[in-house]
Amino acid sequence: MITHLPAALLSVFLLATPTAGAALTAGPALTAGPAPTAGTTPTPGATPTPGATPTVGSAPAPAPATALRLTVTGPAPATTALTPEGAAPAAPASRTVILRCDPAGGDHPRAEAACADLDASQGRVDRDSDIACVLLYDPVEVRAEGVWRGRPVSFAREYGNSCELGARTGAVFSF
Repeated sequence: MITHLPAALLSVFLLATPTAGAALTAGPALTAGPAPTAGTTPTPGATPTPGATPTVGSAPAPAPATALRLTVTGPAPATTALTPEGAAPAAPASRTVILRCDPAGGDHPRAEAACADLDASQGRVDRDSDIACVLLYDPVEVRAEGVWRGRPVSFAREYGNSCELGARTGAVFSF
């Protein structure tokens, strides 16, 4: 089973497919744009003719898409003691969601707040915080992979506990 895909490859799977009649153009990320018209070349300094069909590049480019696969593993079970049957406690569960922005969506329960946090930090998942957390070690591992506004994102980190995770990442991993 594949558990890790490079961000560039993952972005191909996460981004919406273009609509019918749109052509893919290569750039920093694959984007859908109008199909070029054969034989049309813009002339420098020329004024457009009213009613004329615009040529490629004359329409504003759509905002690059944001699509991230977010995974949280932990915290560990509350006890490390064996059960009465002698079994060890279960390993921490992993939870994974897809976050899409512009417009906010995916299966992230707080997509709008998570997108707002990413926008405020210019796409940085982890940021400085003034929130004080208890010094209790109950590790939480997180991973974010995909694209933010057309830029590849590959982030993985272990936080000391859930409080530190929330303080450093805001709503991004709140699911």
